[in-house]
Amino acid sequence: MGDIHSLFSTKGITDSVRMLHTPGEFARKNLLYVQEVGQLKSLQPHKSQRENLNSFLFIGVTSGEGTIFVGDSSGNSSGDSRYKVREGDCALINCSNYYAHESSEEKPWELIWVHFNGHGAEEYFRLFMEQNEQKGVFRPGSIKDMKAYIQELMDCQKKKDLEAELQSGELLLHLLNSSILSVMRQKGSRQDRYKEICREIREIVNERYRQANLVAVLAEKYEMEEDELDGCFHKSYGITLRDYILNRRFTAAKELLRFTIKPVKEIIEESGIGNDDLFRRLFQDGEGMTAEEYRMKWAQWVK
Repeated sequence: MGDIHSLFSTKGITDSVRMLHTPGEFARKNLLYVQEVGQLKSLQPHKSQRENLNSFLFIGVTSGEGTIFVGDSSGNSSGDSRYKVREGDCALINCSNYYAHESSEEKPWELIWVHFNGHGAEEYFRLFMEQNEQKGVFRPGSIKDMKAYIQELMDCQKKKDLEAELQSGELLLHLLNSSILSVMRQKGSRQDRYKEICREIREIVNERYRQANLVAVLAEKYEMEEDELDGCFHKSYGITLRDYILNRRFTAAKELLRFTIKPVKEIIEESGIGNDDLFRRLFQDGEGMTAEEYRMKWAQWVK
């Protein structure tokens, strides 16, 4: 097992203030409790890494920049998630897995942190990860509030009694609740934004469905990956963006067959389908007949 006492303590590389705590029996059985809490200023870039600690870790970046690495549940460092973080960002980490952090050389960071464990810690962490889409990093409403919690926790560790442990447990609850509420609000904001984006996209598609590479154009416009955009649209309308565009083109092709005398080859291009094989397959799968048969059955001008 890693040595929790050695975390953030590289002499000459960091300037840190930390306070260690060994919980009493009541706190260990019934409360969230502090294991270590402190502040750190990076003096030069370095990478610190740990794993197999029976602990959870909250980190807040109060200035500067850096990178946080979090391994998978098997502790596999080769499959870790990499997060670029800056002033105002925070992280919540299960230290039983591999994790590491590295300050930027150009903008060395300053951190606040608390190692904690105890009653409900695992359940709080699980809830945080569920609400934060399994990401370890988040941005709270105010890093100043988080810094205030850490300072109060540090003050509590100066007193070695049950009252201090009760106060620490309450402060840790506030810290975790604040973290979870922050990601829940951000999640709600993202969902509202996604809905707004999807409404805009649907209107654009209805007007520009003939345009080639429309998904790529829209992904660039909204600064999203194509698959992310596809999934966002599916959540809002129950159909992927690609299928919606294709359906709109198919509908246009049927309209042209019914209400014009344009040749099929021209309709393939004008509808935006642009491919003979795809055109035939759409009519066979969607209408159970060829385009010519569809025209004979539905076109008013034929009758």
